[in-house]
Amino acid sequence: MFDTIADFFGGLSDGQMWAGAVVCAVSASVVAFWLDRYQGWRRISWSEVYNGPINKHINSQPPPGMWEIHWQGQQISEGSLVILEVRNSGVQTLEPEHFPGPLTFTFEGRKVVHFKVRDANETLETALRPQVPAQAAPVPADTHPAGAHPSGSGSVSGSASVSTVRQSAGEGTEQRTDTITLPLFTLNRRDRFRLLVLLEDGRNGSSVKPPKITAGGKVRGGRIKRTAGRARRRWAAAIVVTLVAALSLGAGTYANNRSLALNATCSSSRLTVAGSTAFSPLAHQVKESYEERCTEAEVLLEATGSREGLTKLRANRTDETIAMVDTVPGLAPEKGLDGHHVGVLVFAVVANEKLSRDRSLWDRGLTQEELRQVFTGGAVDDEDERLAGAPVAVVRADGSGTRDVFEERVLGTRPTTPASPCPVPRRDSDGAGGEGPAEAPRICSVGSTMELLDYVNRTENAVGYAEADALPFFPHVRTVPVNGTAPTKEDVLAGDYPFWASEVLYTREGATGITRDFLDFLRSRGVSKLLEGRGFLPCRELEDSRVEAMRCGAG
Repeated sequence: MFDTIADFFGGLSDGQMWAGAVVCAVSASVVAFWLDRYQGWRRISWSEVYNGPINKHINSQPPPGMWEIHWQGQQISEGSLVILEVRNSGVQTLEPEHFPGPLTFTFEGRKVVHFKVRDANETLETALRPQVPAQAAPVPADTHPAGAHPSGSGSVSGSASVSTVRQSAGEGTEQRTDTITLPLFTLNRRDRFRLLVLLEDGRNGSSVKPPKITAGGKVRGGRIKRTAGRARRRWAAAIVVTLVAALSLGAGTYANNRSLALNATCSSSRLTVAGSTAFSPLAHQVKESYEERCTEAEVLLEATGSREGLTKLRANRTDETIAMVDTVPGLAPEKGLDGHHVGVLVFAVVANEKLSRDRSLWDRGLTQEELRQVFTGGAVDDEDERLAGAPVAVVRADGSGTRDVFEERVLGTRPTTPASPCPVPRRDSDGAGGEGPAEAPRICSVGSTMELLDYVNRTENAVGYAEADALPFFPHVRTVPVNGTAPTKEDVLAGDYPFWASEVLYTREGATGITRDFLDFLRSRGVSKLLEGRGFLPCRELEDSRVEAMRCGAG
């Protein structure tokens, strides 16, 4: 599972990772919006927009410049203002029949003086508008039975009202109201309104804390829920978005790091890995990592060339052996052996830095036809006079997989001119080489990649080929583009650069033990990641290649 998740995250570029984070953030926003708005078919959400005193006291002493607030001729000395927002946050229009009981708001410890409805359509505002009671003379306490409503303060059909609460005050009773009762109303989906409530402190002196507000009532098939204000909801949504995005990226990073762990299945035996000199530096790194984790295992590495590796595998049928082979697409697999594709090796045409008169050779390179002329011993058409002298072609000896790939994919032919062993060039003090032997051959051969690069590094006008990642060790060797295309990962995967080879590891049929363990270790995601950027593209990077023959398939 970790490999699957890690393959996805590991294959993303930085831009794709940021795009994924944005998608996660947007998705989280949509989910948060849905949860906030559509939790329940019918739902009323309400929130406090403002809740505070009108005149703020300092140390219980009223400051100068106090506002005078009057209601129906009576002064409100300890007034406060509350603004509530009520909205239909469900998915259906709320009708009067959806309310088994009216919607109420209670302000604990306060007396509701009056309230107004704002931000509502005219019909809704008219339905919810409170009835203002007419001023009346004081009524003796024993005129009304307990629980009765005096004129102007009781419930009125079709209008909002203030509920009555009676409390004892000395020998009489004092009428106090702390609850708003709204009539049954119709509220369309997403519609809202605000209640501006003027309150008076129902106790002696001003209260330091704002009143506690509770809502009452019921909605059939839904609920009445208090929510945070808009600013707080935005902060909450932002926090949710950030957390979801962080968790998504964190999960991807964790899975990616987990899959990159170099875990090996160990066997206490000996394994011989022989063949391709181009792949051998990478195989050496894998060998070191495997032996570090499996201390009782021994891996012998022999860089002898692809054909020699196959010969050794066939000769050692009973020993644990792996043959490293550079091959080209379409080549028939070796009979009687199991082939395991591990990736693609990227090669480069290389030349001594003194071959070019200017930078044009390193920028434009040579065409495949010009390379064919160089490596078949013919005269090179140099109308632009980019070359400082006649090129000296350096090839690998017979049996080299790299040479087979170069002749198959770049030259398109096998040179008929025989290549004698390259002579030892004269060396300058800086190791760059002088003019070479007095009679330097036009074509010569060497036994390994390192020998080829060393010869090109010390010989003026020499041209050869090697894996792309080996050049930094040879200061006088430069890369020559083929058909104007450099050996980059992007150009290889796009099919624009021709000089590459599939790396196939051959084993005997049905190999088990340390052979299978080492092979699985080499093909693991952690090791593949370890080898990236060294002229090698593991199978996971080839899945989206435009060249179908480049992909590893099920092999």
